[in-house]
Amino acid sequence: MVEEKLLSQITDVKAYKTEIVRRYTKFLSKYPEIFSDLIYGSNFDFAIYDSIEDYDDHSPVDIFNVFRNGQGIEIKPGKAYDSDLELALSTEAIKKLIQTNTKKEYAELLGFFYNDPDEKKGWIDFELHRRTQTIINMGYGKFARSAGILSNEDDIYRI
Repeated sequence: MVEEKLLSQITDVKAYKTEIVRRYTKFLSKYPEIFSDLIYGSNFDFAIYDSIEDYDDHSPVDIFNVFRNGQGIEIKPGKAYDSDLELALSTEAIKKLIQTNTKKEYAELLGFFYNDPDEKKGWIDFELHRRTQTIINMGYGKFARSAGILSNEDDIYRI
């Protein structure tokens, strides 16, 4: 099976508040195939945190969203209107994620940070904004399985 070549677009890169987020959005734009499992119309937030305490206080250092359009992805500053989910990431996790070179390597590292979170080494978490089955049907489940976050459909209930 040949994977389609996706296009990417970053909207207003200067609107991001931190250098790490500017680097992360540029990385994601360089590798839009990371989002190839998602269906058209998928839209989710990336919230970036400096610490677990900031996460617990819902105080991200920056937020952006990724929209899966017909040709690829659009990366935009701020929260999405009516997003599917929020992916919370530590800045430490991002520093390591942007060093990956393939979708598989990125997914596996993302899964590691979810399954074995560490305040100093990096962590991620999810907050679903839609029904679980809807999220799976939109392609997020396929990505979660490839990342090792889900081993079967029942695992979605622990997210």
